[in-house]
Amino acid sequence: MSKVSNMLNMLQILKDKKVHAIKELAEKIEVSERMIRQYKLELEQAGIYINSITGKYGGYQIEKENSFLKLEDVVKEEMYIIMKKAIKNKNKIEIQYNSVNSGITKRIIHPAELFCYIDKWYVAAFCELRNEIRLFKLEDILEYKVLEELYYDEIKIKK
Repeated sequence: MSKVSNMLNMLQILKDKKVHAIKELAEKIEVSERMIRQYKLELEQAGIYINSITGKYGGYQIEKENSFLKLEDVVKEEMYIIMKKAIKNKNKIEIQYNSVNSGITKRIIHPAELFCYIDKWYVAAFCELRNEIRLFKLEDILEYKVLEELYYDEIKIKK
């Protein structure tokens, strides 16, 4: 996964406000302990502060009042987690999407990346209906279903 995805995963784990050992975080995110330390530094440069607890039961803990982590206020946490898993496993997802231009349409997407822009969560994905990469605002996805069918990194765009 990308660096941004890994940092978002780390924040998702830390939002329970418990102390998580660096080794535990590294195993869950499938990166080195060194990368976990680097992610912490970069998140702090972005204004997201993570406490470092020293000692035998030490690790990282998110600040108690961190407004960045109000994911459930923006989109359903479940959808975020499902999208994240689909990206990791390369599953196609069938969505019913409420587009500003097209109204409600049914699409099959190949999700590639989740990101937050101006307090809204988006998934960047190849859209089979439009035959190109599109950005979908998660709050505009009305229904979704993870398909068993997988996609591959190389996309053959139809002309």
